[in-house]
Amino acid sequence: MTNRQLVESAGFYGKDFATGKTGFNLAAVVTLGKDEVIRSLCPTYKTDALVRVEDTERYDDRLTVATNLLDAYQLLAEFGRKHLPDRFLLSGDFATSPRDVIIRELVVNCLIHREFTSPFVAKMIVDRKALRTENASRASFEGPLDPDSFNPLPKNPLIASFFSYVGLAEELGSGTRELFRNSRLYTGRDPELEEGVIFRATVPLEAPSTMEYHVISLPDNIETAALQLAAREEGLRTSDLVEAGHSRRTAQRAIRDLVDAGKLAPEGNGPSRVYRA
Repeated sequence: MTNRQLVESAGFYGKDFATGKTGFNLAAVVTLGKDEVIRSLCPTYKTDALVRVEDTERYDDRLTVATNLLDAYQLLAEFGRKHLPDRFLLSGDFATSPRDVIIRELVVNCLIHREFTSPFVAKMIVDRKALRTENASRASFEGPLDPDSFNPLPKNPLIASFFSYVGLAEELGSGTRELFRNSRLYTGRDPELEEGVIFRATVPLEAPSTMEYHVISLPDNIETAALQLAAREEGLRTSDLVEAGHSRRTAQRAIRDLVDAGKLAPEGNGPSRVYRA
């Protein structure tokens, strides 16, 4: 497809039925636009990344990002990886990085689910105790977010879909589950998510003193791994096998074969579908 066809398929180019004019919408500008165009339409848009480990009053390192969302993600993710330790874990034959997943989920959430017209400056803060993000939001409720009972609502669905197309996000709600899973792997503690006019996410960086790090592995055989994961309370999703190092096509084929053999039973439809043994 041409560049125009690509942005049209993403919903970034269309018709304003109130005026009859066609053109790029705000989602296109903040996701792919040039800095000067973003600045003219969203003058308060920026993300302030700070490290406060030694100098807790000001900062040890700082990065201010006011570029388009794709470039902003790369800059903020690199900043986070620079200042957070990596902890080696093994899934099957593949090394995984809970740190990188945590950074990806927090940065993507902070960027794509924010309220762009708010003057509140989004923040990513690393200190001795936690990695924190804050961003303006259009909340449907206020209070702590429970991953087992919340109903995710897209704040900016066009932007969220585009990030899904380029592989930086998955189905709605999966990011929260991944954040909880990898936070537990990283320090043995759950993150704290608070919905409201300002959305706040906190991932603890200090592990309990009694925690022992260990290698987490899944069987090499994909069908055995699928059955093992499906036996969990939360069931099996295709993304679980992809994260274990298998291609999405291989994971989908293995699940289909197990369903046909009567070893797995699907529950739900679309992105919410899980499989149980």
